[in-house]
Amino acid sequence: MMSYNQDELKSKKAELRSILRAKRRSLGDDERRIAALAVAERVIGMDEYAKAELILAYMPARGELDVLPIIQNARENGKRVAFPLCVDNGGLRLLVPNAPDAFSIGTYGIAEPDTARSTEVFANQLDLIIVPAVAFAEDCSRLGQGGGYYDRLLESTNAFTVGVGYDFQLLKNLPVESHDRLLDCVALPSRLIWRMSRSNRSM
Repeated sequence: MMSYNQDELKSKKAELRSILRAKRRSLGDDERRIAALAVAERVIGMDEYAKAELILAYMPARGELDVLPIIQNARENGKRVAFPLCVDNGGLRLLVPNAPDAFSIGTYGIAEPDTARSTEVFANQLDLIIVPAVAFAEDCSRLGQGGGYYDRLLESTNAFTVGVGYDFQLLKNLPVESHDRLLDCVALPSRLIWRMSRSNRSM
């Protein structure tokens, strides 16, 4: 991790978000599809995924890696899949849709589970969380969208956390703050990166 003062942190994070979001948006459909399938294969092959009964996923937006192949596999194998719903206090409600089409478009233009057609679950019930980000680093730190939703969620759960993204989203290090949570693993199309404090594995 790198050390910055507060102004430098904000500036560096904003710069990285701008650059990487633009690169994400520039990807072609074939690149997106191939990356999504490669990441899905890595996640589905993990022991932590095999053992998980309740998974938190997300609906991709603004060029985020598509995790639908993971969601489909989870459902086919009898796992429950929850999705986050942003709420006014800066937190997330976690909802398992009762049907594949039980979604509506939320405040940020993201498909969110319809509360009337979903079952609520809680952070301490989750077995595995699939975490999106703008960027990742080799120490399994992440740069999120800036709202802090996932950092607050990760404070309240012991679930295994796996970040997913494109290869270009992996950087050597990131500007981080005290509230930024490390992930257990990062899954990219070309490799898996494990946090060394949890595992000595590296692929």
